[in-house]
This record gives sequence, structure tokens and C-alpha cells, in this order.
Amino acid sequence: MSGRPEQLFPLFAGLETLEGVGPKTAQLLNQLGIQAPRDLIFTLPHSGIDRRLRDSVKDAHLPATLTVAVTIGAHRPARTKGGAYRITVEDAQTSFQLVYFHARGDYWQRQLPEGSRRIVSGRVEFFDGMAQMVHPDFAVPEEEASSIPDFEPVYPLTSGLTQKLMYKATRGALSRLPAVAEWADPGQVAQAGWPDFAAAAEAAHDPQNAEDLTPTAP
Repeated sequence: MSGRPEQLFPLFAGLETLEGVGPKTAQLLNQLGIQAPRDLIFTLPHSGIDRRLRDSVKDAHLPATLTVAVTIGAHRPARTKGGAYRITVEDAQTSFQLVYFHARGDYWQRQLPEGSRRIVSGRVEFFDGMAQMVHPDFAVPEEEASSIPDFEPVYPLTSGLTQKLMYKATRGALSRLPAVAEWADPGQVAQAGWPDFAAAAEAAHDPQNAEDLTPTAP
């Protein structure tokens, strides 16, 4: 019989008990040594991506990851199978293109209809004199802007595992942290100004800037 407190059981459950984690994703996580939700909590981000909203891609030092609000313009289907499907968009100051390869035009016409407003985030670079964002990481309606983190934590991955999957699984694991008594010496905790374990774990997975990722960050 296990001596583990019952309130910790969810942290030691199968990975597939986490929302969005199926057998395939669980197997990929296993390749990183992640066997249970508790392992996700101790798998910390090693870097981050600044996705704070800006007015325009104009005057940005490209290539760079940028996040802007745009109006969706004309769609230009690929000339060859699997070729570049281009969508012209306009931010507050300039126009640029969203580019998708191996795209289904009818799908993108539904997802990004001409005249609609979207928040897009991804790597922007110049190609043939035009700024373009190839396969944006995010393209969401303006009312869903909060789904794009201001500073996105970057986790270790393996082939087939994406940052979005890792982010979602980690948030599911963090939601299982119970309110338990602090095991560290209360005097030392107070003197050092340390948060409790749950707050510390959540802060470690929610960096606000690069400094928060350093070993000496509070």
C-alpha cells in the first residue's frame, strides 16, 4: 500500500489523464523521460519567445518573431501543387504576406476570410523584397488575443512534439498542484522571501522576460 498522500495521486497518474494528451503524445513525452504529470512540472523552459503585440512589422529588425493585428486581404493560391499559398495582410503601417505551403485554399478561406481581423504571430523575414510570415505560429481572432502569451516559454522537445502540446500539457499538470504544507524551514522561507512550492512552480513556467529564466531569478 502506497504511503503517498491521496491529494498527490493526480500528479502520479497517467499522462493520458491530462486534457489533450493521447497515447501518441504520451509516448513522445516518455522519450523525454516524462512519465507522469509531476515530471512535466520539473521540466522547465530553457528559453522564451517575446510575443508582445506591436503596431507593425515595419522598421523591425528582420528576421524576427513578431505579433501584430492585421486585416486579412486577398488570397493568392499556389501555382503548383504544394507551393506557396499567399495571403496579403495589412497592419497599422504596412502590408505583408502570410505564406502556407501544402495548403488547402478552401480551408484558409474559411479560417482567414478576406476583410476579417486577426492577431498573427510568427517569424517574419524578407523574401523578394516583401516581408512575409511563413506558417504563423498563431492566427487568432482579436477577441482571442489573450491565447497568445506575451512571453512564450520554450521547452525541450523531441521529434513530433510541438511547443503548443508541451505548453498545454504543462498547464494541465500545474493545475493539479495541491495546497500542501511547506516542507522547508519556515524561518528560512521567510528570511529568503521564497514563495510556496505551488507558486514557485507556476512562476517557473510563466516567465515574463529572459531574466526570469536565469538560475538566480526569484
